[in-house]
Amino acid sequence: MRNSYMRRLGGVLAVAGVLLVIAGGPALAADTVSAAFPDIEVPAGGTAVDPLGPSLWSTIGPTRLTGVKVTYELSGVDGVRIAPSGIGGGECGTSSSTRVVCTDPRGLSFEGETVEQYLPVVVTATGTAVAGDAGTVTITFSADGLTPIAGDSEVRVAGDRPNLPITGPPAPLTGAFGLLLVAAGAATVLATRRPVRAGA
Repeated sequence: MRNSYMRRLGGVLAVAGVLLVIAGGPALAADTVSAAFPDIEVPAGGTAVDPLGPSLWSTIGPTRLTGVKVTYELSGVDGVRIAPSGIGGGECGTSSSTRVVCTDPRGLSFEGETVEQYLPVVVTATGTAVAGDAGTVTITFSADGLTPIAGDSEVRVAGDRPNLPITGPPAPLTGAFGLLLVAAGAATVLATRRPVRAGA
């Protein structure tokens, strides 16, 4: 009788132990965190204005992740490179100019806001990069107990002058046209001007 009781008690304790292990370990659902992967444009022979990184937000409210990592893989375009940005407080390593892996020993806390450009990289293009060419940076975000989230960001090579687009006529043409108008106006004034008589 006593042995039977002890066996039942042992079974109950074992089940309770399993439940405690499950409850105490990471058990985050795959949709706990959502991510967006923005596209980016880089000028030939220059550096993209903004660093490239995922935007992340929690779908369950305030929470904290540990063991976070962001991996970048660049492919499909010549003359473009990625490198650690040196901002964001993470620790990044690179095995080539097309692969960067960043970790964050502090962990990642969500307080209701979106975390933008998390552990980003810098995107550059050599002078030989061809304007109009485009490649892909595959970004993978992972954390303890979280199903990895992956997405693609397009990297497009722009011209070598990353200025605001010109919406009017080219500046030299505008200047020449303006000079012609000034000359025409002066000629008109001179042609219609009355001669002044002496003693008038």
